[in-house]
Amino acid sequence: MKKSFLAVAVSVAALSLAACSFQSTQDKIDAAITQGLPLVCSGASVAHVAFTTIAATGKLKPKLVNDEAAAYAGISVICADPASVNTSTALVTAAKAYAAVVTALNEAKAATK
Repeated sequence: MKKSFLAVAVSVAALSLAACSFQSTQDKIDAAITQGLPLVCSGASVAHVAFTTIAATGKLKPKLVNDEAAAYAGISVICADPASVNTSTALVTAAKAYAAVVTALNEAKAATK
C-alpha cells in the first residue's frame, strides 16, 4: 500500500512539474505572438495602402480589389483589438490575411506593368 501511495505521489508530482513547464512554454508562446502581431499588422497596413494606391488607377479586376478588401478587413479587426482574439489563432489568422493582401499587391503591380 505504501508503495502504491508513493507511486501515485511521484506521478502527481511529475504531472504537476510537467504542467508548470507546459504553462511556462505556453506563456512564452503567447508573449511571442503578442510581440509579433504588431509587426504583421504594420506590414499589412503598408501593403494595403500601396494596394489601394494602385487600385485607384482603375486598372485592376474588381475581384482582386474585393479579395484584398476582405482580407484587409479581417486583419483590421484583429489588429484593432488583439486582446479580443485567442493568441493561438490570432497570429495565424493575421498572417493569412497579410499574405492575401501582399499577394493582391503583387498581382496589382504585375497588372500595371
